[in-house]
Amino acid sequence: MSNAHRDLADPEFTFDWYREFLERLRSTGYRFLSFDDEPDDGGVFLRHDVDLSPRSALDMARLEADVGVTSTYLFLLTSPLYNPFEGEQREQIREIASLGHDVGLHFSTHQYWAKDDPPGDADLRERVTAELSAFDELIDADAASAVSFHIPPDWVLDRSFDGFRSTYEPALFSEIGYVADSGQRWREEPPEMEALPDALQVLTHPGLWGGEDASFEQRIERAAIDAGSRTWELAHREFVDEVYS
Repeated sequence: MSNAHRDLADPEFTFDWYREFLERLRSTGYRFLSFDDEPDDGGVFLRHDVDLSPRSALDMARLEADVGVTSTYLFLLTSPLYNPFEGEQREQIREIASLGHDVGLHFSTHQYWAKDDPPGDADLRERVTAELSAFDELIDADAASAVSFHIPPDWVLDRSFDGFRSTYEPALFSEIGYVADSGQRWREEPPEMEALPDALQVLTHPGLWGGEDASFEQRIERAAIDAGSRTWELAHREFVDEVYS
């Protein structure tokens, strides 16, 4: 099936399906917004929470640039699967920014507080501000204006916070349309182009997409294997090959 006739009601987690989805959004008249903008009719906030791999995020960012779309990529500083401060992965993040996309912080509350024991606003703001500052240094620029929460606990949803903009604040979440591929929910509930509201936020996780379709479990397993292999290669290079001696 060619891209021109791809059936979006039968979703695949492939870059071909995603490209068609973006092209349909554009042809429908949506404009792609930065989180510096305010919601308005015909505007879509396209956001990517990078849980698994900067490499997969870069693949998606290049696809979007080829389609003529800009979006926002948000990265964990506390991921068990990647290190954004490591040289090659840092350069991948910077390349995403060079393609015209915004890059910023994907913040994990779970690294600091139990799910059912939320911090005070001042403590949360302090931790987020510290990670934002580190991310600014990482990319040698200002991070995106909005912060997304990783596997968001209930206490961050539909709230605004002092000191930073949350992607889950009411104006960006409950007061406009919101669709997400979390856990590959799109397999059961793909976004229907005709039913999408005028103002919209779309969330994807780049590591769930690839050249060929695969299940959620297969994508997670692949990311973990790749991360382990990369860690071994880097450790061998540094401590066995002694490339820095």
